[in-house]
Amino acid sequence: MNENQKKQWRERWLACINELTSFELQQRSWLDKTNTNPHWSFVEFMCSYFDDLAIDNRYEHQLQHKWITKTEFSIIEKWHDQLDKYDTPNNDDYNAAEILKDTKWQSIVEKGYHMKIELSKIISTSEKQILME
Repeated sequence: MNENQKKQWRERWLACINELTSFELQQRSWLDKTNTNPHWSFVEFMCSYFDDLAIDNRYEHQLQHKWITKTEFSIIEKWHDQLDKYDTPNNDDYNAAEILKDTKWQSIVEKGYHMKIELSKIISTSEKQILME
């Protein structure tokens, strides 16, 4: 993999983390009935992170190819594991209102917010802008 691919992947990765750790963004985008762009939904936020970025459970590929560092992984690991194990209320991935009310989801987003702050301390300024948008 070349440096340009790594840079693009990291930018998408940081943007996904931002989306999954911003409760305000989720409320605005998931509950807006006028927004017909399918990206702005719980399902797409999760798919963008896990599927589009080809993230396996332990980030093995990304660590092996040095797309993320071991330090970055240690910061996100617990949040990532919780996110991976999350089940929506009544297994209804399309009920945004119920997901946003779910205390388990709120806990994951809160943990993610704190993780994002820690991650922002060790990445470049340009990457930090993507993460904190």
